[in-house]
Amino acid sequence: MGLNSLHFIIQFVVLMLVMSVLQFIRNRRWNNAISRLQIIILLVYSYFFVASVDYRFAICIGGVTLVAYIGGLLIDRYNQASSLYVARIVLVLLCIALLATLGYFKYTNFFIDSFNSILGLQIGTLNIVLPIGISFFTFSALSYLIDVYRASIKVEKNVINFALYMAFFTKITAGPIVRWSDFASQVKEYKGVTLAGLNDGIQIFVFGLFKKMVLADHLGVFVDNVFYAPSAYNTGTLVLSAISYSLQIYLDFSGYSDMAIGLAKMLGFDFKANFNLPYIARGFSEFWARWHISLSSWFKDYLYIPLGGSRKGTARTYINLMIVMLVSGLWHGAGWTFVIWGLLHGIASCITRAIKNYRKSRAMVVMKAVRVIEIVITFVFVTLFWTVFRADSISNMMDYLKALFTAHDGINQPYTWTFVSLFFVIVATVIAFLRNRKKPMDSNRVDGFYPILDLSKIWAMILFFTFCGLTLLLGYYGSTAFIYGQF
Repeated sequence: MGLNSLHFIIQFVVLMLVMSVLQFIRNRRWNNAISRLQIIILLVYSYFFVASVDYRFAICIGGVTLVAYIGGLLIDRYNQASSLYVARIVLVLLCIALLATLGYFKYTNFFIDSFNSILGLQIGTLNIVLPIGISFFTFSALSYLIDVYRASIKVEKNVINFALYMAFFTKITAGPIVRWSDFASQVKEYKGVTLAGLNDGIQIFVFGLFKKMVLADHLGVFVDNVFYAPSAYNTGTLVLSAISYSLQIYLDFSGYSDMAIGLAKMLGFDFKANFNLPYIARGFSEFWARWHISLSSWFKDYLYIPLGGSRKGTARTYINLMIVMLVSGLWHGAGWTFVIWGLLHGIASCITRAIKNYRKSRAMVVMKAVRVIEIVITFVFVTLFWTVFRADSISNMMDYLKALFTAHDGINQPYTWTFVSLFFVIVATVIAFLRNRKKPMDSNRVDGFYPILDLSKIWAMILFFTFCGLTLLLGYYGSTAFIYGQF
């Protein structure tokens, strides 16, 4: 059940009505008791949300939650007893168990197919159903256990609070990957539903819905057609399709993140933004600091830095970058195209870092015109790499790239929605630059923003409902799941 489905929206309206009635009572009496009841209702609905897709998914997330909860208590107990060696063993075993669970569901058939292809075997694949959001809640559990071991957070003893952290329905499908350190205080001191949260949250949600249903889903129709038969289209249309997918995956995933953040804010939780204008990045290091921020920071804190980061010399730094990007590629999907995509990003990240280090060593000042060129070059290569990510198989990737880099005739389709989407992205980016008046061409200082209006004013209400009407009128109502929902 997607966050953009009518069925879910009806359910959420009912949930908000229940939470609002409880909030009304809570503001007058029984503050603590009602607060706990609200948390329990959110937990129950979160499991209902997951189970409505498949009841086995709820069992899976419940099992992972129980393992992480008990594991955190064990690690904390051994830390308190100064048995750090035992605590480390427990952590390692738990991480192996969680990663093995993720590996079984996500990669078993991938490895079977790979062995069959390499060794000429005919081992049958298994009938495995990938649980919804398993990559996201597994990473949430891993970060929690590692942080408890590092003593950077306090272990959580309230199982209801922890269970909601793991299964909260707004983020379960495709993130963002919220850490316990950001969630703990909000669930322990839950403030509930507020008018300010409703004002901001509903606008952020509709903003994300527009990005998903009006822009990304229309782009997806065109992209799917071209990737299905790339040789049937002329070179110009193939270039346009590559740009279209670059826009589609950004608008789709950032749209989902906005919807999740908006829903959470309406319910009284604040999540950090998951995207920050990634297509103005000047190099791949900056791109990953702006794209899927919760995942990028997760890999940085729990893989890159533990591997040594940049502290052990240049060669080791590049090796660490390659490892992180290869793992990131494999995290995104069980297929060789994802591995190749991760490898390409790893190579590009190393090159970007080498150029940056060279400039520092020569104390070079980068002119504004060069910065613009860097943004364009980065976007071009990111877009090219996205075509590898999008390909259904190695053969499909090769067919597409061959057609893309070969001048030939074919179907000419100047797809309108690509230009419409590009217009919205450019306008939003230009406004972000204008908001940064001191150094308007320094992309490092430019941040994205949510166009929040004060809905207590008539003009703002008219503008907001006009935007809602355009979203409903122009939305694509085909069967289109969120791209990152499969990961």
